[in-house]
Amino acid sequence: MTERDTQTHPPGLLTDEEAESLTDPDIDPEELAELRARIRTRLSETLLDLSVLYPTLPAEDIDTVFSPTDAREQSAVRAATQDGLALLILGMLHGDDMIEMRLRDALVNASVSYGEDIDATVELRRGPLPTLEQFAARVDEEGLTEQALSLFEYFLGKPDADIDTLDAIASDLQMEITDEEKDEMRTALTPFERQPQTVITGVSVTDGSIPDDVELDP
Repeated sequence: MTERDTQTHPPGLLTDEEAESLTDPDIDPEELAELRARIRTRLSETLLDLSVLYPTLPAEDIDTVFSPTDAREQSAVRAATQDGLALLILGMLHGDDMIEMRLRDALVNASVSYGEDIDATVELRRGPLPTLEQFAARVDEEGLTEQALSLFEYFLGKPDADIDTLDAIASDLQMEITDEEKDEMRTALTPFERQPQTVITGVSVTDGSIPDDVELDP
């Protein structure tokens, strides 16, 4: 039986074995360096492949990939799509690229390909991350905001973050950290480079479900 026969899915950018190795804190440093080199090459080639796929992939293929009929598979695809977008934006940040222009043009181009006319304006407010104490004060004042959950998950992954402060923030966000979770946070060693961020995967709006006095951005 070959390695591919034992995998739970065909290899994309990663094989199952490689994905497991990336999350293994005990992986040999030399093996990890070789794996990262292979991934860099594949990722670079995949980005170039996307320039071929965008104008040529038929709509039915796009629907099959991004709108699977199984609800759980659809949620997984949407979460992965958000992570993919985040990775591309992270790459642009590291490359000092023109993020607003790239996002705007991508939205406009995709909308035309979809048969819609979208006029997009993208503005970013950029600055350094707050300290845990600054974040706690912000949550105490503003409560749950669009950024709060992502920042909270970021600080949860910091081994030097104060547990009591995190507990107070969780309370303001109407969340609860159990004693068992606190013990895990004090002792856990994570192999990940960065923590996964909050992803909303299943949002739908039905006619008549929104009050007349509520306005939504188109």
